[in-house]
Amino acid sequence: MRTAVFSDVHGNLEAFSRVLEDLEDQTFDQVVCLGDLVGYGPDPEAVVRIIRERDIPCVLGNHEYGLSRSGARRHFNIMSEQSLDLTLEHISPGILEYLSGLPTHMQLQDMHFVHGCPPDSVLTYLFELNDAGLQEIFAAAGWRHCFVGHTHELELIEWHDGRIQREALTMGRLRLNGDKQIINIGSVGQPRDGDNRAKYVLFDSERLELEVRFVSYDIQKTADKIVELGFPRFYADRLW
Repeated sequence: MRTAVFSDVHGNLEAFSRVLEDLEDQTFDQVVCLGDLVGYGPDPEAVVRIIRERDIPCVLGNHEYGLSRSGARRHFNIMSEQSLDLTLEHISPGILEYLSGLPTHMQLQDMHFVHGCPPDSVLTYLFELNDAGLQEIFAAAGWRHCFVGHTHELELIEWHDGRIQREALTMGRLRLNGDKQIINIGSVGQPRDGDNRAKYVLFDSERLELEVRFVSYDIQKTADKIVELGFPRFYADRLW
């Protein structure tokens, strides 16, 4: 089984379109999205429509949570709240209803998918957990491979012989060796790992091989639209 996984598109249609184009040249059996289709970016409606048209399974991200759950805004800073307000102005009721109904997590065979942190948190960042917290998660897990987003950074956390090992991921292929893994797959629409290209991964569950792909896109076009639509300029500048 070869699975393509992406996360944190954040309304960035240019980045998402290029990732989809790149996928056309790859071999895979299924695609999964880890949430945050919206927020920060100028094309939330178009991004979500593509997800729905292609019937791509998706879990709830913290920005979908912020749009659809009462009281969820307390988890966001002022600029993020402004972004959510503008996002609401640029999506239709049907799209909001779809986003509100996304599950917090899903599991396919021995692969677990969640936006923030297993088993089902859309808000917790992996960097908030120490080794003891990770040990508890791995020990209780009914999965072998877990894929997360949320931090917009690439990271591999492996559990082997009761020990935790963390390392940054970069472009290319590697073989997974631990008993269990949590794989932070980075962001399509707003990377924060020092490289402004869109990121996604391909995972071969038979070979236990992970491929991290970097995809260039027209950043200036997205940045200009963010400013033109009145989103905080910070989210345009951060794309670079």
